[in-house]
Amino acid sequence: MDTISTLQRLGLTSACLAILLVGCATPADTSKPDPIDDLIKVSELEALKTVRFRHQYSYKQLSEDYVVLASREDRYLVAFKRRCRELNQYEIRPDIRYDANVLRAGIDTIRGCPIGEIYQIDQALAEELELIANEL
Repeated sequence: MDTISTLQRLGLTSACLAILLVGCATPADTSKPDPIDDLIKVSELEALKTVRFRHQYSYKQLSEDYVVLASREDRYLVAFKRRCRELNQYEIRPDIRYDANVLRAGIDTIRGCPIGEIYQIDQALAEELELIANEL
């Protein structure tokens, strides 16, 4: 009976040691909060479902996750559904558009990247976003 309890203690000790080693070997979450995402929350920007453009628009890449769309009158912050690595490639993927003058969140794309959310911003916030992006 003494050998069984010794074997049980040895098994329990081995199991505890294995759990501790796995816990120590797991990398800590070193991801920093996204400052652009924080600005969206702090500014309480409201997500739009659609945006209509009367004129052609241009975009400024902030990161692989965000761009600022600019037309003559308006500015919009666009958050992609996923990282958009296609923005940095020379090969341009065709955009999905159901209406040439309308962008729809969740449906349309910019350079092949699906649009997650669209926020209307003013010129001052667009400039602040560019400053934040330059520091990333």
